[in-house]
Amino acid sequence: MRNFLAVAVSVVSLSLFGCNNTSPDPVQEPAPETSEQTQGMYVTGSGCEMDSDCDSGLCWHEADSYPLYNPYWIRASSCTEECGGPDDHESCRLLGLSLNAPYPNTAKCIPARGVYDDGDDQIVYVCDMLSMGLGHVAWVE
Repeated sequence: MRNFLAVAVSVVSLSLFGCNNTSPDPVQEPAPETSEQTQGMYVTGSGCEMDSDCDSGLCWHEADSYPLYNPYWIRASSCTEECGGPDDHESCRLLGLSLNAPYPNTAKCIPARGVYDDGDDQIVYVCDMLSMGLGHVAWVE
């Protein structure tokens, strides 16, 4: 019984005071407050509401690429990146591969009008994340 008690006291002592720890514990910094953070950054291929949601700075919605995506049939969004033009599918395919998209070989570079939140209505070309199986999709009933 004495050996059991001695072992128990030794284990408790070592756990309280550390084992062979000669350096003092580092001073713990208080955790920064997170109340100032008002938005999250979503990675490319995630659903989004506005450009500031995306770490790429570009949030695409289905209405941006009408009539290819008709907002009467589908609601969709994705953080995406610009591409070179209607024939630049390879850069989008490589982007899909880097994101481990389910269907990277179906990548397309599609036109989008007014995709930036700044109100500019120009056409830019973006990688279609939906065709690769990424983004947020909801079918309209």
